[in-house]
Amino acid sequence: MSCRKFLVANLLVIIMLSYAISGSGFTTAQTDDVTTKLEVASSTVELAFKAVLSAENAGANVTGLFEQLTFATGLLAQAENSYRTGDTSAAANYAVQVIPIAQQVAGQATTAEKSATVANQHAFEFTIAFVAIGSILFILGLFLVWRLFKRRYVNKMLESKPEGTIN
Repeated sequence: MSCRKFLVANLLVIIMLSYAISGSGFTTAQTDDVTTKLEVASSTVELAFKAVLSAENAGANVTGLFEQLTFATGLLAQAENSYRTGDTSAAANYAVQVIPIAQQVAGQATTAEKSATVANQHAFEFTIAFVAIGSILFILGLFLVWRLFKRRYVNKMLESKPEGTIN
């Protein structure tokens, strides 16, 4: 559990840093190809993160997905740093690498969320069935024990001889 929290915390820090770093770069009036690729990569990573978070809330094991998403955010950070230093070809290359990874993570997260939801539904149904059958068996057992004790009590009463007192 602590490993998952560590991964989530690192991922959030990387995303926040990438937004903080990219904030001034995306506000410029330039709409060149590299900027567009960086924006698409950033939004794809954001959607993938939301999908992974949703899958985790559904109860899916998302450790591997967080690792892939951390790798993608690292590439995105490298792309933004390259763009800031003026190396647009490296920035475009990194941004292009980020998009399929983030899309794959989002797809896997959606599948994991659906699987976890189905598994949770089956577990809930099993619990309801177990409680219902267990309750019926418990009440039936109590009834049988009551009849057994009642029968013994009546037999003991019939076998006993009343003693009368003579005054």
